[in-house]
Amino acid sequence: MRNHPRNRFSTASALRAALCASTVVAVAAGCASPASSEIQATTPATQSSDKPNILMILLDDLGYTDLGPYGGDAATPNIDALAGEGLQFSNFHAYPVCAPTRAALMTGQDPHRVGLGSMEGFTAPGVPTTTPGYRGTLDGEYTGIAEVLSDADYSTYQVGKWHLGNESGQTPRDLGFEQNFTLYDGAASHYADKLRHAPREVEPVDTVLYERNGQPVDELPDDFYSTHAYTDEMLRMIEQNRESEQPFFGYLAYSAVHDPLHVPDRDLIEEYLDRYMGNNDFNALRTERIDRLADKGLIDPDVTTRWPVQTPDWETLNPQQRRDLAYRMAVYAAMIDDVDRQIGRLTDYLRDTGEYDDTLILVTSDNGAASASRVVYTAKPGAAQWQDEHYSRVGDVASYGLPGSYPTLGLPNAQVSSGPYFHTKTTVFEGGTRVPTIVKTPGRNEDTGPRIIDAFTHIVDLYPTFADYAGARLDNAGPLLGTSAKPLFEGDSDQVGTGEFGMELFGHRVYREGDWKLVYAPALAGGTGRYALYDLSTDPGETTDLIDTHPDVARRLTEKWDQYAADNGVVPAPFEAVEAAAPRIAELMYSIDWTD
Repeated sequence: MRNHPRNRFSTASALRAALCASTVVAVAAGCASPASSEIQATTPATQSSDKPNILMILLDDLGYTDLGPYGGDAATPNIDALAGEGLQFSNFHAYPVCAPTRAALMTGQDPHRVGLGSMEGFTAPGVPTTTPGYRGTLDGEYTGIAEVLSDADYSTYQVGKWHLGNESGQTPRDLGFEQNFTLYDGAASHYADKLRHAPREVEPVDTVLYERNGQPVDELPDDFYSTHAYTDEMLRMIEQNRESEQPFFGYLAYSAVHDPLHVPDRDLIEEYLDRYMGNNDFNALRTERIDRLADKGLIDPDVTTRWPVQTPDWETLNPQQRRDLAYRMAVYAAMIDDVDRQIGRLTDYLRDTGEYDDTLILVTSDNGAASASRVVYTAKPGAAQWQDEHYSRVGDVASYGLPGSYPTLGLPNAQVSSGPYFHTKTTVFEGGTRVPTIVKTPGRNEDTGPRIIDAFTHIVDLYPTFADYAGARLDNAGPLLGTSAKPLFEGDSDQVGTGEFGMELFGHRVYREGDWKLVYAPALAGGTGRYALYDLSTDPGETTDLIDTHPDVARRLTEKWDQYAADNGVVPAPFEAVEAAAPRIAELMYSIDWTD
């Protein structure tokens, strides 16, 4: 374990990285270049099958039911195919927001141990970002998973959203990635304009920071679209090193489907608009998702559900508001469809090069579907005016998806994406943390339908899992929170770890013990304003608080949460302070920015 880890490349890797740092020799060295051309596959390289390639695909703000195997509306045939010959997780979890999940994935530790107890300046009331563990960027002692795999002779590539900081010791290269094409910010326009979600007064002013192999990328190609460009970059990195006998670890972090909801294919948007226009009552859409989950055996058809208290009554919405919600859903579905096509480019390439059977592929999301409107980014003075000036199509429903537009999913649609599970991103309820997850294990697998995995599994388990597949040592990895899921993946076990898990975010608390789940959340975020207790085996929708009938269980889990907090540097915010801050936060998080 290291404080501000250093790069750890092989000699050959260091030479390639040095060549790639120069834009003059980048093409000659076979390095990544601005996304525009297709990768041409050549003959397969010889590779030892005992160290598989690892391709980690992380989607952004994808809800539990958004993919085809989970009953989604968007066409996802390539992800469906991965599920058909692999594993489909019904109980896989991330943290409720982006950066803590990414910190856990990259370091294997509880986010508080590595500075990500907060995000984007948001912390629990009374807990400033100067508090150890709450800096909001990587801090402390950690060893990146790419460092661990580099020591096991892997080539390591990072493409896409990072959101962990860009100072010394925080970058992809500091954490062991040999090559990178990185979006450092948490949210951005998906197009070449590089617009942030809110103003920034320091360089780069008002735009996001992209980097390739340690060097800033000042301009993007005119035809840049994040999902396509990220796929191009990952393909180039893999192709460049394919004649080597080294396996690769590729971390591909799409910024889709994070807002603003953008997709360049207008015909695709129109296709989904035909699906939703005049048929987007969110009550009916949610029921359809749940019914399809039930048909797949993933939920009891009689599951009891509830809606966030801020959800409007469908019957009170005027035609313009209903049309607005339909357009949002159409663009969102088109983004999911589009990212699936890009994943298909990757899997086709791996098949064409003979690497597919030697690759562990994992597709998941960093948290649940996002309910917040663009208003959440306008808390600082002048931010709302800045958005209106820089996103010139704001308010024009028909322009949703185009450059200059800023559509978000909206609270009702986000709850549809969560399906039977309550609430959305930023909350500690199941809708905020339970995410769709597909795993294709190494080897030749028959397409016999997915093997459904119901065991509680968490994003923190992936660090030791990847190390396990690589045969890598974890002597210096630090206090890892998770357990290798390789035995589960390979069918040698039916569980991962103990089934217990503690968590804190923005003052909200969770402790899980088997199917028991202790939750503190403020009333305006779906909680009771005190501790509540749910039995997920009979109430996966978290509708019935059992704390009064099972006080012994609540006391035991409260004590365990207290111990978790003490072990991981969590600062317990008083419930009264969190409740007092809740109205303003709810206004930012759950309002809907209706068009005029």
